[in-house]
Amino acid sequence: MLSIKRVYIIRVFLPVFFGGVIYCLLRDPNLAIFKLINNNTLNNFILSLQRISMPVAELFPRWFSYSLPDALWTYACISLILIYWREGPFSYRAFWIGIAIVLSLGFEVGQLLNIVPGTFCVSDLVLSMAAIALALSMEVFHNIHIAQGLRNTLSSGSCGARISG
Repeated sequence: MLSIKRVYIIRVFLPVFFGGVIYCLLRDPNLAIFKLINNNTLNNFILSLQRISMPVAELFPRWFSYSLPDALWTYACISLILIYWREGPFSYRAFWIGIAIVLSLGFEVGQLLNIVPGTFCVSDLVLSMAAIALALSMEVFHNIHIAQGLRNTLSSGSCGARISG
């Protein structure tokens, strides 16, 4: 079984990291986020990497460059909530997961309704829903794995209890 630290790295840190790499390297350097970064050294570094990656960026499908980063961040957010509140009350998990889902899907629907600035994209919506489903599924598989391990431990009598028949 993976340590909690490894679980956080795999299910939270890596998706955030790879989403950021894709976003920084394969997106238009004129996006507002790059103008908000108020660090010339970091801006120059990102621009240098973008110059190198732009010829390669055309090889990737549009959804990879534009929708996948959001989906990875959505997956990481839902996973973070599920892992953090794993031992907590279900109502807390449900509340925070609900907030994350509303924000994730709400921004895209808001763009469709012209409430939120940006361009609505069906692949953003679909990949974000898939990311939510994957994060929830991973937690279900974790719980099944834990339950099976507990059942095996109890049936083998290795927890110190004697099973008489």
